[in-house]
Amino acid sequence: MANLGLTVKDLAIACNDQLKKGNGDKYVLISDDDEGNGYHTLFYTFLDDKNVIGECLEYEHDRTHTADDCVILG
Repeated sequence: MANLGLTVKDLAIACNDQLKKGNGDKYVLISDDDEGNGYHTLFYTFLDDKNVIGECLEYEHDRTHTADDCVILG
């Protein structure tokens, strides 16, 4: 099965693990692509409006996700 990315649950678990390690006040950087060749700061929280997500996904390069199966972070 292809790696479709992290779920909200996966992210919550990872965040809780970082909180336990004392990293709660550190800034979050996210990868620029699926290969991890570059990183940038995470500026926004979750976008969950399906209409807006649908518009954003028009530009997704591999068409892996739909507005029904994802939210946008960042």
